[in-house]
Amino acid sequence: MTKFNFSLQSGNTGPLVKTSRPDILHIPLDGMTPILVAGDQVLGGTKVAIANAEDEGDMHSPLAGIVQEIQPYAMLIDVKGNDRIQPKGPCSDSGDPLRTWLKDKGVCIRNLVKAATLIINAVPPEPGISIYDPLLRDYRKTLELGLEAVQKIVEPNKMFLVAAKGNRANAFANCTVMHVTPVYPNGLDPLIIKTVTGQETLPGMLPDNGTILSVKDLYFIGRVMETGRPLTETIMTINGNNHLVAVGTPVGFLAAQANTTVQPGDRVVIGGPLRGLAAVNLEQGVDKDASGLHIIRQSEGMQTTDNFCLGCGECERHCPARIMPGLISRCAEFKQFKRAETYHIHSCMECGLCGYWCTAGRPLLQYIRLAKYELALLAGTTQPPRPTPEEIKKGQSGDQPC
Repeated sequence: MTKFNFSLQSGNTGPLVKTSRPDILHIPLDGMTPILVAGDQVLGGTKVAIANAEDEGDMHSPLAGIVQEIQPYAMLIDVKGNDRIQPKGPCSDSGDPLRTWLKDKGVCIRNLVKAATLIINAVPPEPGISIYDPLLRDYRKTLELGLEAVQKIVEPNKMFLVAAKGNRANAFANCTVMHVTPVYPNGLDPLIIKTVTGQETLPGMLPDNGTILSVKDLYFIGRVMETGRPLTETIMTINGNNHLVAVGTPVGFLAAQANTTVQPGDRVVIGGPLRGLAAVNLEQGVDKDASGLHIIRQSEGMQTTDNFCLGCGECERHCPARIMPGLISRCAEFKQFKRAETYHIHSCMECGLCGYWCTAGRPLLQYIRLAKYELALLAGTTQPPRPTPEEIKKGQSGDQPC
């Protein structure tokens, strides 16, 4: 195993650095319907795909170039030139019109709902990810613009900024600051919600008459309001430094930029080392949700096995949701997916602590994610409907005015 530290303290972080421009983009299309075809020319900021889900943001190209190929899960763009679309003035509306405008600009609007309580999560999501610190330090005006736009939609009566003890936590106007112990997994949304409201919510759910956003969400919204341009970048911690990365940048390019060599057998993890997902290959592009990039060496990472569960209880002792990951993993292993629901699988926050502490080296988090996926299929869950021809034609005409 790697030498791991569960501390959520950011320490001294440097400025946000803009990464170099890659020669080719692999823009993720998961949950998207592309509106362009191979050979089309795009400018920086051109809309290239429409989100199928009504609360997900549309996808735009961060750089100018030519669409080289459209694969099932990615659009390949050969980067050429520096031209960008003309920015449109920020939306002066509030409520649903502003919400729709932000979606059109690529912002996820799932948690932008009317609520009496607004929670701003400034606790790092995982150890080794420090993206919030430079935003709170160097991009205060952008965050305030984002918060102002959020308030026009949410209309909260109370606001809370939750930070890890020892980290930067400069309060916004009319915002109460709360602190949590800087130990993982205290930065996960369900635990932050419980700290503020006392309510226990299922992962992905919101508390009664409340909603939660991260500092990164505020920055994205503020950036769109400030520039009038669509969201085409994400913020990632790579090799201890924080970077502004164009969506679709291949992970292999980012590793090379960080002077890191990926050897056969190494795993390139998008996100944190506990909750992140291993890249399929070095050409895979990062999406808007990516918050970090970690290289787990073959000699350092845990070698997962299909050994029998030993019943030692280590996973249960460390589980913040107070469920039985080992038992749930056995349900998944033997395709007893419905039975997993009786052990409260949907309460799992997917923190990854169970797999980290598993004495037998079983891939517990992956078993649980598999069971959740299969249960969704058994429940009749379907993919959101694809956009209609009229919606596609509208998207091809560019971002809509507010």
